[in-house]
Amino acid sequence: MDSFYDKTYSRNEKINNIGFDYKDKILRRTVSSYLFKDPVRASILDKFESWIYFLVDQVKTIRTFYNFTVDKNYKKLN
Repeated sequence: MDSFYDKTYSRNEKINNIGFDYKDKILRRTVSSYLFKDPVRASILDKFESWIYFLVDQVKTIRTFYNFTVDKNYKKLN
């Protein structure tokens, strides 16, 4: 839950490099597009995509947890 303090604190932040929005794009950018032509294989790869995104997001959460200079709910880490 966002507090009013967090919103007023982050209102004036100017962060240029917050990273790439890689949700549903990891495998499509790293694996050959030939693998996505078969609809059965594409549906399986899409399920793997959600797991890979989950793992990457958890690594970012761990990085935030061990970074003592930011708040524990900070979401703008690259």
